[in-house]
Amino acid sequence: MAELKYKLIPKGAAEGRVPVSMIFVDKKDITSIGLSYRQACEIIAKSYNGPASIDIIDMDAVTVSSDGIMLDFAVVAIASCDYGLINKDVGFMEISEMPYSQKLLDEEPHMKQWDLLHPGKRLYRGPNRNDKFPRNALDETETITGRIANNNTGSEVLDVVNMEEILIMAPGIFQIMKNEGEVLIGIAGPEVSVGIGMIVFETDGRIFNRAYGAGQTGHNSGIYAKTVKSDYPAITAVKKDFASYVIDALDIGLVPGKDLGCSPAILAIAKAMGYTIDYDNISERAWIELDSIGITRQYLETPNKILTREELLKKADDIVPGMSDGKKFAVASIVKECVIEL
Repeated sequence: MAELKYKLIPKGAAEGRVPVSMIFVDKKDITSIGLSYRQACEIIAKSYNGPASIDIIDMDAVTVSSDGIMLDFAVVAIASCDYGLINKDVGFMEISEMPYSQKLLDEEPHMKQWDLLHPGKRLYRGPNRNDKFPRNALDETETITGRIANNNTGSEVLDVVNMEEILIMAPGIFQIMKNEGEVLIGIAGPEVSVGIGMIVFETDGRIFNRAYGAGQTGHNSGIYAKTVKSDYPAITAVKKDFASYVIDALDIGLVPGKDLGCSPAILAIAKAMGYTIDYDNISERAWIELDSIGITRQYLETPNKILTREELLKKADDIVPGMSDGKKFAVASIVKECVIEL
């Protein structure tokens, strides 16, 4: 008898910090039993019979965070389910692979990571126009069924009835899928709220499509950027795990503000380790948002003791900003392993 496995983070997990149920499925557990992604989501929806998001993950591919850091997994399909149903038109969306091309690398300098750090891996970011159909008029990167909206290529889940929402950032998804170690769960706070807007120029990104370049802000909210999503619950990797990916990108010569987004976390790591920051390429609007949380150009240019990789990772909790009331949870303590017999 075939089995379909999935991981569930139920509503109320992590001492009540998780307000919406979220389901994650390894692509291999679907393809190994001959199901399509849509079929698997339909089966899970009927078995779970409650409101939840569904993300299908390829652990042999790569994706890119909104500020330009490449990660060792990819979301290849998303869905929203509500009491056994998935909306036939907008409840499911598959994400197309992005083919390797020199044009892509030339237009997007952060993609140097693909060649140097993840050669030969398949890339998935956000949906293209065909993936989004019939959402094209609104250019949406979400699915919705009943009360559940699964937004921004699986990184933000909303119960549209009670307006409870949670952010699940890419490094957190990766840690959950590995089913080992810890994740950090808390309230996003002002630094994360500002950081979400500090993006890179991408074709079919997980959130934006060719909208803004490194050094610019997608929020364009001035001093209010720090409040846009500051009160949202959020799940991410513990800071040393995230910092390790950032250091890998800095080590190959990528420059925050020029090649990578000027998010507070990337800027803090670059400053602590003495890496170059392209201050002049950071736009005035981005500086206003950074200044509002105390990350001024004067502060970043102030000399400090230069840390090694090992020292930075050891002190990551103190150096990397973001997450109010954050608490570390063992992945095994918040994830329920589920099996459906077919």
